[in-house]
Amino acid sequence: MIFVPSEFQSVSPLPIKRLQIRHLNWKGELKRHLSPLTVNKLLGIFPIYGRINSYEGRFIYIQVGLQIGSEKPLNTFKKGDLAFSPLGNFICIFLGDALLNQKMNLLGRITSGNIDILQSFRVGDNLRIERSLK
Repeated sequence: MIFVPSEFQSVSPLPIKRLQIRHLNWKGELKRHLSPLTVNKLLGIFPIYGRINSYEGRFIYIQVGLQIGSEKPLNTFKKGDLAFSPLGNFICIFLGDALLNQKMNLLGRITSGNIDILQSFRVGDNLRIERSLK
């Protein structure tokens, strides 16, 4: 049996303090009810840091050290959505509305900042994701 601290059991949105690329920052939130097992595992490895990759201009993503299967998988996403790919083992940020062949676990979304600027970043730039404690 895995013990999950009470702070990780709430159904309230979990704020992301910062998604940072270069000197620019965005805020976001994880919504546990969308993919509870995936969100709980991600909380255990925060902060997340990695090099950006891009998929056909639809989303940017970073690899994470997380092995988990599909959970309430979707293949339709909106601009600013955060999702996890069980097949690719990565977290992605959608740059526009997208319909994919692959299904992913929806995690939450970007809540502030200009998402359009994300399209200007290059493969290899670093992305850091930090969770807010409140």
